[in-house]
Amino acid sequence: MSVYKPKNSRIWHFDFVINGRRYHGSAGVLNRRAAEEVERKRRVEAALGKFGQVANMTLDAAAGRYWEEHGKHRGDADSVEHRVELLLLLLGRETALNQIGQAEVAIAIERRRGMTFKKSKAADAKHYPLSDSTVNRDIIETLRPILKRAKTHWTPTGIPHGLPEIDWRELRLTEPRALSRLYSAQERKAWLDACEEDLRLALDMMLTYRLRYGQLFFPLDALMALDTEEPVLKLQKGRKRDVILFLPLRLDHARALAARLSQAAEARLPHLWYYREGKELLPFTYSMIEYRLSKAADVAGISGSRRIHGTRHHAGSTVLKRTKNLKAVQGLLGHASINSSQRYAHVLIDDLREAVEDEVPRDSPEGRKRKSKKGQSR
Repeated sequence: MSVYKPKNSRIWHFDFVINGRRYHGSAGVLNRRAAEEVERKRRVEAALGKFGQVANMTLDAAAGRYWEEHGKHRGDADSVEHRVELLLLLLGRETALNQIGQAEVAIAIERRRGMTFKKSKAADAKHYPLSDSTVNRDIIETLRPILKRAKTHWTPTGIPHGLPEIDWRELRLTEPRALSRLYSAQERKAWLDACEEDLRLALDMMLTYRLRYGQLFFPLDALMALDTEEPVLKLQKGRKRDVILFLPLRLDHARALAARLSQAAEARLPHLWYYREGKELLPFTYSMIEYRLSKAADVAGISGSRRIHGTRHHAGSTVLKRTKNLKAVQGLLGHASINSSQRYAHVLIDDLREAVEDEVPRDSPEGRKRKSKKGQSR
């Protein structure tokens, strides 16, 4: 029996030749006897011509086919292409699909986890560790659809695909729980006051309309009917940008946006956020705005992680607190499922507690204590 363990691996592999054709890959098991049993089955399948036709496809070939059939048609195609190239670097272009098992994916995850990134191109810029969410997205959420497509789309019915089974849940790194943040009126005012005048409107819109930071850079034609009583902002979302959202704008925001729109259009800028350098209007870059908003948050005394992204959660929480309507939050945030909107329900807890405590008899010790507290708060 031709089974073996690769160096630095706990997983057994098989390697045999039938009729001049080589069959090799991960057995996906941890002991020799089980590996020999897997190899025995693979030999029978190979002899009958039923061994998976995609098993010996290289990762490079599989990634290329996935890109042509699906990846390049996604709305985030640029990001997909980058992650696929990274995956080929970590796992090897010529690695056969049947050689990618639990251990190989785990090693790729650890290698990616050990990498860092810089927020600046400066030679002495600080290196930051990657988040677990980024590692999961770059490895698991990129490799998994390629292997799934090989099994479901590229393997004829009735023919074993010959690919190792992978426990993706076991491999996935623990990600932080979804952020739910609600800024106080004092925090919002302090943050807005600390902002440069050219970016104050941008921050106010993020706090109001649940915009993700990237959505702040909407094209000029996304603004509609600004000179009417029903101005709207049209946003596209989804992997194929095929989901259209129409956000109603406040009239004061519409007037401010209209003023910026005319100048941006005249200067042929890609978006509304710009600054003046002499007589010239120059657009803020993605990193320039991010840096300035973060610095303004520091000045305002707002601490914690993901402060900019927290504006989206603030907007959702605020709408829910005012309307008590999860469907309204779903519409504002563009959630496909209302389950995604449930995370904002925490803002209703105080209202629910208030309603429950209203049932406490006023002449009871608890009722008198609560009445006293209300009087003090006023």
